[in-house]
Amino acid sequence: MGRRDDHHQLEEGCELMLDWRKLHKVATCGDDVVPVAVQDADTREMLILAYANEHALAEARRRGVCVLWSTSRRKLWIKGETSGDVLDLVEIRVNCEQNSLLYLVKPRRTGACHTRGPDGRTRRSCFYRALEGDAWLVKRPSPKSVGYSPEAVFGAFLLGFLLSKAKAPRLPTWLFGAARN
Repeated sequence: MGRRDDHHQLEEGCELMLDWRKLHKVATCGDDVVPVAVQDADTREMLILAYANEHALAEARRRGVCVLWSTSRRKLWIKGETSGDVLDLVEIRVNCEQNSLLYLVKPRRTGACHTRGPDGRTRRSCFYRALEGDAWLVKRPSPKSVGYSPEAVFGAFLLGFLLSKAKAPRLPTWLFGAARN
């Protein structure tokens, strides 16, 4: 398999090909970086896991957009600079040990990942596959693409609860506060 085929299999395939040496590569490349979790400020969906150095953090604060450090290209990475999928910075948080960051962002468009879905559009998140069974990857749609909402989850829970009872249920008070039955 050529490099292009390997790369396509890595990003689109169903075989688990985790890079167990990634942290070693980052630690030995000479770049002083910390991990950055990039999360949608509204939905709290995890979009990207990347790295930032001091320069990237300073630029993110100055520009008000997601700026990272590309450990593979070893250069500043302004998210969306070429794709248009800019992530506006809402807040930067620092963890308790000051060895990682959390960028809370608002995407200007719909995508954050550099890969594209079957519809040709940029994927909302880089975390579009889940492990199932014997470590096979299964592509998962993002919550927004399937119309996920807290109301729908609550409705499904309530319907399941009601259907599980043979007679009219006495609903628990936590469900509606001081609900009347």
